[in-house]
Amino acid sequence: MKLKLSPRVVRFAYHFFDLEASAEAALPDVRMIEYAFVIQKLDSIPKGKVLDVGCTARLNYLPAALASLGWEVWGIDLRVFKFKHSSFHFILGDTRDTSFPDNFFDAAYAVSTIEHIGLSGRYGITREDLEGDSKAVREIARMLSPGGTLLCTVPYGREAKIIRPVHRVYDKSSLEKLFHDWVMKDEIYYLRKSDAYWVPLSKDDAAKVDNPDGNSAVALLELIPV
Repeated sequence: MKLKLSPRVVRFAYHFFDLEASAEAALPDVRMIEYAFVIQKLDSIPKGKVLDVGCTARLNYLPAALASLGWEVWGIDLRVFKFKHSSFHFILGDTRDTSFPDNFFDAAYAVSTIEHIGLSGRYGITREDLEGDSKAVREIARMLSPGGTLLCTVPYGREAKIIRPVHRVYDKSSLEKLFHDWVMKDEIYYLRKSDAYWVPLSKDDAAKVDNPDGNSAVALLELIPV
């Protein structure tokens, strides 16, 4: 499935980026695809409480965007996120173990975050936990209301691996293991070609991609906990 951006999403992006200048002056970042995916999917469901998992990221405009659009947004990260809004609430903490009640959120999103959780050496993580991604996914499932949505983006390729100290790369079997208690509602794949263009891929073609550094292909997943 190809990601189709609505005119509303495109207009909104222009508030944050000079798209024409960016196309000529710099290589496109995968965030433009990931953030568009989140906005597009959340725009199709009723507004409520949403969790930004690992919100402290470069150019993360999603909390500001969603709060302005009527969502009640919470962000959680091991690092401080310096943004204030009446509809945004920041929690300094670890997604693997939170104090949120069961079924608290209507939706959650984790943009290029799950692959880092538990790997020591970056983002304030000092203790190795190879099951960190699985623990975080279980905790998100606990916090989501029945039928709630998780939007998750991760590096993807034909072979699962850990690139230390940066991140994990997932393949078909490792994603199935990670989300074995979830229903996959949608999955979209993108590849960054040698000429720096990001292009959509079929699921079968994505499973054949050699992604040695974890920066060449991404999986965009829409999931519901069982």
